[in-house]
Amino acid sequence: MRRGLIILLCALSACVTTPKPKPDGDDLLLKLSPKSLGRELQLAQRITVVRGSEKKQTFDAQLEVDAAEVRIAAVALGQTIASLKWNGEKLQKQVSTHVPDAISADRILSDVQLAWWPADAIRAALPGGYALDEANAQRTLTRNGEGLARIEYQGSAPAWAHVKLAHLKYGYELDIESVDLSAQSEPPGATTLGGK
Repeated sequence: MRRGLIILLCALSACVTTPKPKPDGDDLLLKLSPKSLGRELQLAQRITVVRGSEKKQTFDAQLEVDAAEVRIAAVALGQTIASLKWNGEKLQKQVSTHVPDAISADRILSDVQLAWWPADAIRAALPGGYALDEANAQRTLTRNGEGLARIEYQGSAPAWAHVKLAHLKYGYELDIESVDLSAQSEPPGATTLGGK
């Protein structure tokens, strides 16, 4: 079981045998305030990582956002492999000892914000040369005209039942299916990631 977990984590962190370009020092990592989402969000997610023609790997995650904090937890094979909290100033993270160093809490947070935060909030944080276009349930992030990421949406905002986030620069795709937990009544004794 431990070997299976390590293989899954390697796929999630893109530490696979397929060559990939390294971050060039200009790698965009969004760190927008939780409040800038403009709403609360509570999603249970099934995330499939696809890298080239290699086998797909799937894990579960829970995303919670309120005005004070972003909370994310990832679970694979029944074990919590990573959790992070972002309050707009400090990023707290706990990562399993089995998780390769290549998995970055900063990248996870950035991908979440690129997909779910309002386009205007993202644009306001983009450095020079970057642009975010949004039309027909799709977003495209570019730098100096070069496509970096493409996000396709299905369902209804803000929860989006199905999101595909393709990192064109790094050659991987996240296929994310979400269930809006805030739309469901919680059973007695249920708790959230924040312990509320």
